[in-house]
Amino acid sequence: MCSFFQNKETGISIFKKLKKNFDGKFEVEVSDVLNKIKISPTNKVITVKRTSDNEYSIFESNWGIQFDKVKKSPLIYNSRIETIKEKKYWNNIFKRNRCLLPATGFFEWKEINKTKIPHLIRLKNEELFFIPSIFINMDGKEHTSMVTTEPNIFMKSIHNRMPVILETENSLKYLSGSPEEAMQYCIPYPECENMSVEIAEEILTEKQKKAIES
Repeated sequence: MCSFFQNKETGISIFKKLKKNFDGKFEVEVSDVLNKIKISPTNKVITVKRTSDNEYSIFESNWGIQFDKVKKSPLIYNSRIETIKEKKYWNNIFKRNRCLLPATGFFEWKEINKTKIPHLIRLKNEELFFIPSIFINMDGKEHTSMVTTEPNIFMKSIHNRMPVILETENSLKYLSGSPEEAMQYCIPYPECENMSVEIAEEILTEKQKKAIES
């Protein structure tokens, strides 16, 4: 389960990086104040979706899908690719409403001196990557859930799940391809040697700092 991630990019900087790799029309509809060090469920997030054959929108959505707030139904901010494949409801959403969450890293917690310490996982050769996701519209607002998969060899010692990771080259192919083609991208990130993990210094609490120092 991925419950926190990082995106230091802005809508404009994401637009510029996508335009370097792809032809097409991009509409940017996000505020630059959304870039965050630690993004958590229910936060507004920068999202990329395909609006027509060669047109894309970079917009704001809410991270997490909650079908009934009154009854406090679960907030679905991760969607297992296994469930998407097996359940007709989620498979239909995947067919119609695919999107991308731009990220510069994501967080998992490992225990050090009996204290859970946040670690930041990034790609060594890519400042920006994209997490395949799905979205639905409720009450005029779009809500997003990132697609997760089994861990690759790098992640197995850190956590038993990981978000699907796409580098820029394949990101818009996930949006523009058929559902069957898009599904082929939803696998554990294969380039383990391109992944790095380090203690997330920027978000450490004083208690966590003391645990690391002791």
